[in-house]
Parts: sequence; structure tokens; C-alpha cells
Amino acid sequence: MTPPPLVSIAIPAYRHEKYIKTCLASVCAQTYPELELVLIDDGSPDDTFAVATRFLDAHRDRFRRIVLERRENRGVSANSNACIEACRGEWVHLLGSDDRLYPEKVARIQAAIAEWQLPELALVHADTDTIDADGNPHLSRHRARHAPPGPDHAAYRWLFHRNLISNPSIALRRDAFLAIGGFDPTLPLEDLDCWLRLSTHYAIGRVPEVLASYRKHPGNSLRQRQKMLGAFFATYAKFIEANPGLIPDGELKRHFRWYLRRFWRRIRKQRPGYLAAFAGALLQSYLRAPRAADYRRFGDILLKTTA
Repeated sequence: MTPPPLVSIAIPAYRHEKYIKTCLASVCAQTYPELELVLIDDGSPDDTFAVATRFLDAHRDRFRRIVLERRENRGVSANSNACIEACRGEWVHLLGSDDRLYPEKVARIQAAIAEWQLPELALVHADTDTIDADGNPHLSRHRARHAPPGPDHAAYRWLFHRNLISNPSIALRRDAFLAIGGFDPTLPLEDLDCWLRLSTHYAIGRVPEVLASYRKHPGNSLRQRQKMLGAFFATYAKFIEANPGLIPDGELKRHFRWYLRRFWRRIRKQRPGYLAAFAGALLQSYLRAPRAADYRRFGDILLKTTA
């Protein structure tokens, strides 16, 4: 009998000595037999690499191939790119070093890929549940409610409005990921930017099952929320600039107004002087579709106020 194809699991690890063993144990528990593991520690100041090394030394027989490295800190995007580049499997399951997989995750995703038989498929995702810092179930639950099950050849239509792809659940086709240039290290929202770029060239598919757990950490300050909102503006500016006319004008107007209102709610108490800019842009959004420069302008304001 022909063995199933090699599947890669890539773990860009950083400062997760408390969680890396649980993460790796969930990988070892996969029901899919043919796995390689690529783990690159991004210069963690704690014992993440040492804990991972001890665990994998005791479980080397589980994998056809293991790549375990520690490098100088370069950030999550560069480290994720390096992990995926080092993989040999056609499909790479990318996993945060504090998250965990359900035992059937890889098998279910690979079964969907085999069933769909789409050469243009580049990303498959599933649903996730959420756990807190101690591994307890979190009240919130990430379900891709508006992402259709099965393959979608125009996933940018919903990705532009909301990122419904939960990172621990994904599998990427390695050659497609590398063809679009991987994650952009200049953007804080490197994942959404990458999914949007993939969605304009390839199909994205969803398996409507909970197959992974995303770990939610405490500490979401006002400053962090403002910075994240600024990152959304910057990501959308890049997408609109690269894909003129792809999103209909009416949709762009509604999208921009929604984000403008979020902008004003975040900034009105600290920076009331931006009322005129906010009001002017809001009025203008009824007269014409926003441009990339409009998104970039308000993203820059938010990022400057958090600097």
C-alpha cells in the first residue's frame, strides 16, 4: 500500500516555555502518520528551546524528519517564513507555539484536500475553540460563521470585511505561499495580509469542524487596540492599492465608514482635535469610494498616537 504523502507541521516558537510542551504533545498525538516537524525558536529569552529539545529528543520516532533550530530574533513574520521554507511537504500546517491541535486535525484537513482535488487550492482552514492562559475553555469561540464550507475561489469578499481564518486551524500549500512572497514583515497584521493576497490568486477552503485550540492571553489595553486598528487600516490600504476595482465602490464606502467610526471611538478622548478630519472623511465617503490613501491616512494617525 502506498503511504500517505508527507505533511509538514511548522512551529515558529517564541517565549512560550510554559506552553511549548503541550503544543508539541498535540502534534505527536495526530492520527495522521506521515509527519515532519520544523520548529525554529526566534531567540526566546526563556527556556522555550530547551523544553522543546528535551521533548523532541524523547519523541523522535514519531516524525519522519525533524528540523529544530534556534536563531537570532527576527520577528514572527520572518520566523514563520523561515519555518515554511524549511519544510519539505506539499502542505504545511502552521501552528503557534502556545496553541494546540485536536488529534484528528491534520487527517481531517488532508482528507478534505484529497476530496476536493483542486490544484488551485492554497489554504484550508477549520474552526477553533478558545482556551485561556491556563488551558481552560474560554467563553468566546472562533467559528468562521460567514466563510462558506468547502472551497471558495473569491474568499477576499469576506476576508476584506472580517478575518474569519483562525491561525491554529490552517494548512498552507507551500509553493503557493512562497509564490506570493510569504508573510510581509513590515505589517503587524501579516496573517490577514497574506490570506488576502492568497485569495486573489488561489482558492481557500473551510472544513466546518473544530480542529484546534487558540490560546487567548490577558492584557488587551486601549493602546494595543488602537495599534491593532491602525494595522487594519494599513492592511486594507495595501490590498486596495494592489487590487483596484476588485471591491465594488458601494462596499468600499460602507467598509470605510464602519472603520472610521471605530477610529473615532478609539481616539476621541485622547485626540479630540481629529474631529474635523474624521467628520470630513465620513462626509466624503458618501460622495466617492475611499482610496488606499484614505485608509493609510487614518492608520498612520492611530499608529502615531500609540508610538
